[in-house]
Amino acid sequence: MVLSEGQLALCTVFTLWLGGLPLMYSPAPRGDCDNCCPIREPKDIQFFLFTRQNPDTGDTLFVSDKKHLRASHLNRTNPLVIYLHGFSERAPGGAGESSKQMKDALLAADDYNVVLVDWSPLTALPWYVNSVQNGPRVGRYIARFVRFLVLSEFPLEKIHLIGFSLGAEVAGFAGKTLNEWGLKLPRITGLDPAFPLYVFERASQRLSPKDAEFVDVIHTDGGLLGYPWPLGHVDFYPNGGVPLQPGCAQQELAKNRWLGVFIGCSHARAWQYFAESLTRPQGFLCERCEPTDAPATGAASRSTRDTNNCTMTREVFMGMYTDRTLRGKFYLSTNPQPPFGKNLMPHEQQQKQQQLPVQRKS
Repeated sequence: MVLSEGQLALCTVFTLWLGGLPLMYSPAPRGDCDNCCPIREPKDIQFFLFTRQNPDTGDTLFVSDKKHLRASHLNRTNPLVIYLHGFSERAPGGAGESSKQMKDALLAADDYNVVLVDWSPLTALPWYVNSVQNGPRVGRYIARFVRFLVLSEFPLEKIHLIGFSLGAEVAGFAGKTLNEWGLKLPRITGLDPAFPLYVFERASQRLSPKDAEFVDVIHTDGGLLGYPWPLGHVDFYPNGGVPLQPGCAQQELAKNRWLGVFIGCSHARAWQYFAESLTRPQGFLCERCEPTDAPATGAASRSTRDTNNCTMTREVFMGMYTDRTLRGKFYLSTNPQPPFGKNLMPHEQQQKQQQLPVQRKS
């Protein structure tokens, strides 16, 4: 399709700054509708590779482009994490944005290959409905990228997809497509998967346990922007998994002076908790659990599992290093400010002991 100059202007994505954070905006949506701007996958879905050798400037990778892959910093001996941002976000992003924060946390924690997926042209404001409709197509394109890596001798067992909000649902579509091709992802992590327009969807149209060998989900804004019911093999519910998360109190509205920051605060806690878990692996200690086959009503009853028993006979931690044999729903509480995880790491316990006043003998 050849677009006129006026049509091209409508398809331009702009950055709006609200509440100190950037939001992506487009005058017209992208998608398959009659009035949509056409999707041009190599431009609208981009892949940026970061490693400890290039932590600030990513290598741009393309599906089926071996030349760029060979010239990149990809290390086949290190694990690879692919991160998918949510609605109205972007990648690589800047300070305070989920893509950059996740990338920085991963590289600080270990020698990862980190691929940030920028699909911001397909998730721009105010076109949420179109963004949801674009999800399966984006997921299929990401699956093509994963298959390209595997065919280029990158081990499938080293690949981990992480998605926030809409990105979590898209990660599920990528997993479904790879399943069709005989490739099973080892792990998908859903960070507060999107709820609006997914509430009545079946497992084939949203993230589900069948999308990877292990699917773990963190719920922080259940019933508002985030999906409230179990979606994975293990589902974590910090502070009940609902708004308002600690620290997202009414004073946040006055401080930020923009309603969207206030509304999105609990939603964003999912990726903030996960990012912190990379450098504080024992910070998010769970307090109790429930089996996912407990009596439920409504949409919750549609969630099924192959095994549903949970146990608290050992310590269970939420985050990057969670036990992949876990099954069930796990609950914990967090601090209102960083560090969010209440459980102290060994070095933190030692520091606390050193700060205690010394009792003198009488």
